[in-house]
Amino acid sequence: MQGAGAVSQSVPVIVYLKSRTREAVIVELVDELYKKKSGLFGKNLTAEAVAGSVLSRELANSTGIGEGLAFPHARIEGWKEIAMAVGISHEGVDFFTADGHPTKLIFLMISSTEEAYVILQAMSAVLRALKETRYLSRIVREDIQTEDIIKILSRVEINPKEKILVSHIMSPVVRSVMQETSVEDLAHIMHTEHLDVLPVIDGEGKFCGEVSCLDVFRFGMPDFFSQLNTISFVKYIDPFDKLFRLKKGLKAKDLYHPEAKSLNKQNTLMEVIFEMTVKGKSKLFVVDDSGVLIGVIDRFTIIDKILFF
Repeated sequence: MQGAGAVSQSVPVIVYLKSRTREAVIVELVDELYKKKSGLFGKNLTAEAVAGSVLSRELANSTGIGEGLAFPHARIEGWKEIAMAVGISHEGVDFFTADGHPTKLIFLMISSTEEAYVILQAMSAVLRALKETRYLSRIVREDIQTEDIIKILSRVEINPKEKILVSHIMSPVVRSVMQETSVEDLAHIMHTEHLDVLPVIDGEGKFCGEVSCLDVFRFGMPDFFSQLNTISFVKYIDPFDKLFRLKKGLKAKDLYHPEAKSLNKQNTLMEVIFEMTVKGKSKLFVVDDSGVLIGVIDRFTIIDKILFF
């Protein structure tokens, strides 16, 4: 690891965990970090205070991301530079992840409040290294050894001056629909999974556009409605009459927006914010160089990973 934002002293603390709960794991990792690198804490910081900051953040919103991984962290005033302690648990610890898998690899990260995004950048770099070394798909079902962690982290470089990119904050796409998906099925997905916008893809997984609940609502509205200032004289018209009459033959391709803006992994945070504020987008989809859908960013992502991180 290299550069001003590299993890302190190049080699992070690696711990074979004795603890079995996430709270105890965090305390154990902070204690080990204090024993090995107490100089990072500053004269007014104790291990108990740092552990308390990490626990407070963790209890507010779990940092377990699934696939056997968790990233408990905190930004602390007076901290010297970013540091990492990696906990290995062969049995696994419950970090309350969505996939329900036990967490076997825990990356504790501490940084200064003056380095607002360095933890996010470090997480992204670690995940990229895990994927490149093909450990990401093996963590849940295989034991991880110290030499594995060293190999993974040898590929991690953190640059605190790097811009925050879409690749740092995007999430996997939970659900998409095909162009030929019926409106009935589309509406059912929106209803059961509480999704207001869905990406539309083709048979190769390429992003074609998006369809929203609003598009379903608007389909049944007469065109002249957009010119009205009041609906007083037409308030008894059934807005879904047209939809119900035609819905048997309706498909996603009849409602979706092919011109919908997509992003790539190199777009910046400022571009995301522009689309969400100026353009009023609630959700943005991410594609790779060939146009295949690979991720999503929504307004909650910004709150969770940027403002609340």
